[in-house]
Amino acid sequence: MTADVLIIGGGFAGTALAYYLARDGASVALLEAGSLGGGSSAAPAGRAQIIDSENEKYLDLVLTGIKRLENLGEELGIDLEWTTPGHLTLISNENQWRNFEILVERLQRRCIPAEMMDLATVRKAEPFLNPEGFIGAAFSHEGHLNPFKFNAGFARAASRMGVKIIHGARVTGFEKTGKHINTVITTKGHFIGRVVLMAVGAWSGELAALAGTTFPMKFTHAEAVVSESLPPVLHHHIGMTGFYEAVHGSDRSVTLGIAQHINGTLVASNAVQKMEKLDLSSTDWGMPALCQAIRTYFPRLGGVRITRTWAAASPFTPDYLPAIGWLPGFDNLFIATGFHLAIPTIPILAEQAAQSILEFEESQLLSPYNPKRFYTEEGMQ
Repeated sequence: MTADVLIIGGGFAGTALAYYLARDGASVALLEAGSLGGGSSAAPAGRAQIIDSENEKYLDLVLTGIKRLENLGEELGIDLEWTTPGHLTLISNENQWRNFEILVERLQRRCIPAEMMDLATVRKAEPFLNPEGFIGAAFSHEGHLNPFKFNAGFARAASRMGVKIIHGARVTGFEKTGKHINTVITTKGHFIGRVVLMAVGAWSGELAALAGTTFPMKFTHAEAVVSESLPPVLHHHIGMTGFYEAVHGSDRSVTLGIAQHINGTLVASNAVQKMEKLDLSSTDWGMPALCQAIRTYFPRLGGVRITRTWAAASPFTPDYLPAIGWLPGFDNLFIATGFHLAIPTIPILAEQAAQSILEFEESQLLSPYNPKRFYTEEGMQ
């Protein structure tokens, strides 16, 4: 099969890129090793985070994405179950309080709903929460959608525009001439594309190696649990401070984040540990540790039945920002990976990436995320 663009990876990024490329007139084939959204995109809780934006420019990007999400379901022809429950970040000491005051003030300057809440207000907002050990919380506006429908919506809209989606097409190698990838070799045959686009998240390092280069993809192993459906018991997304420090800095840790979805189920994450190799299986400590955290902070939910668990690789680049652009050393290999605050940013970044690919030019918006920042003339830094 031959296409203008061959996309490797059928998660959020791959399906969104397929949609925007096809919408802009390209012929596209998407190669997925397993099933769509079966990797890291099968795992997110569906949060459209705002307060976690690193800087003003990234906040601009996130806010633009939030606005897009309000009508994205209508554009894709699917109910994304978009809601705006808001987020409570529980705070345990004065230093954390001061840090979040700065973040809240930043959002307030943008007219985004946010406030510092004392413990009495937190108790009233979330009656099921055991507030022992906390001094209050930071509330921030935040959206939520169904991540499975997010992935499926892009995939189905792309298919309607003619994108060929090939399941079970695990990449086993590349045929190259100099800097040009001629053919992608998979378990479902050989494929040819004017552009080859890698959107494989935590697998970016492995795929880059198959292409004869390197890419500094990092990842941790994250786990979560899903409960039976319940009447309304939680009114916000609720999380602890220090999430990213725990995710990227500890050998093994639990930083509880919990929310109730529109179908009544509770999703609680994250049990995180470092792993050298990709592994999508649950560990013997992750689910018990998360259940203990739920019992500690929400004792009235201690008897709730857990119906399933999941585990996934949580990918990130060395500077925690996305890598989107032409991979150094090739003239037709594009990478899109490491999305931070993925739900609100992927629709914007994927649309810009599609334009960059078709025009063979870098957009100003994507410039800070060019993967060349990880390389010197001699190779990867």
